[in-house]
Amino acid sequence: MSRISRAILILPIALGLVLQPSLSAAQGAPTNAANATVSKESKLRAAYLLNFIKFINWPNHSPDDPRTPLSICLQDATPFEEFFRDLASSASKANDKRTLQIYRLSEAEHCDYTYLHRPVLEDNLKLEGSVVVISSDQVLQKNAAIIFYIAERKLRFEIHLENIQTLGVTVSSELLKLAKIK
Repeated sequence: MSRISRAILILPIALGLVLQPSLSAAQGAPTNAANATVSKESKLRAAYLLNFIKFINWPNHSPDDPRTPLSICLQDATPFEEFFRDLASSASKANDKRTLQIYRLSEAEHCDYTYLHRPVLEDNLKLEGSVVVISSDQVLQKNAAIIFYIAERKLRFEIHLENIQTLGVTVSSELLKLAKIK
C-alpha cells in the first residue's frame, strides 16, 4: 500500500475518530457541543470528506495558491456542519496550503465541492460544476461524484468516473485505488 493510501486510511484514526467513546482536544478532534451529537460514522465521513480534497484537482484551483480558495458547501445547519467546520479549521492550521471557504448551500453563490445528506429536489445552479459527495447510497442525487456507503459494517465510498470526467476535475489514482469505481 502506498504512503498516500495509508494517509487516507489513517487520517480518521489520527484524528481520534475511530471507535472511541469520547474524543478530546488532545486527540486532535474538535471539541464543542456539536461533537457530542455527531455519530462516529458521521465523524468519519467528515474526515474523509476533508481528506478527499487533497486528492482532487480542480481546473481553476491550485492547492499551492491560497488566492484561489475552494468553496465547500454543506447542505444545512446541522451538528455535522459544525463538526466539519471545526475539523477543517484544525486541519488548515496544521498544514494545508489550500484556503477553504465553507458555506451553507442556501447561502453560497457557487460550490466547488458539495456534501449532501438528502437530495436537492430542484435543479440547483450552485451544484453545476461542483464535485457532489453524498452521505449515503440511500440518497439519490443526479450527478453525484462520490457516494459513501456501508459494507460489512465499514464506511466505504464509490466514485462515479463519468460524473468526475464531466466536471473536468482530476482524481488521484491513489484515491481511485481505494474506491469502488462506478
